[in-house]
Amino acid sequence: MKLEFHPQTVGDYHEASDHYEVISSDLQRQFRAEILSAIDRILANPFLYVEVEGIRRALLKQFPYSVVYRVVGNDTIRVLVIRHHRRRPEFGSDRG
Repeated sequence: MKLEFHPQTVGDYHEASDHYEVISSDLQRQFRAEILSAIDRILANPFLYVEVEGIRRALLKQFPYSVVYRVVGNDTIRVLVIRHHRRRPEFGSDRG
């Protein structure tokens, strides 16, 4: 599968990563590793997570974030947003 990121997803990632860096560089490394792990799970089985209106989300295990994505066609996964659980549920859903 091909992996794409919405351009604003990079900002989502850096915002969250920077937040954890202020607390602890170790915590920042753990957060980054969890994001990569979630993306690996998505790539291994893109249909593992429940689809609601064409959008799926993989929850991180240790952090209150999820990777929200869409399967496009038969060969592309498009990550739409890395969203904190306290944000509005629709945050980033319009990123297509």
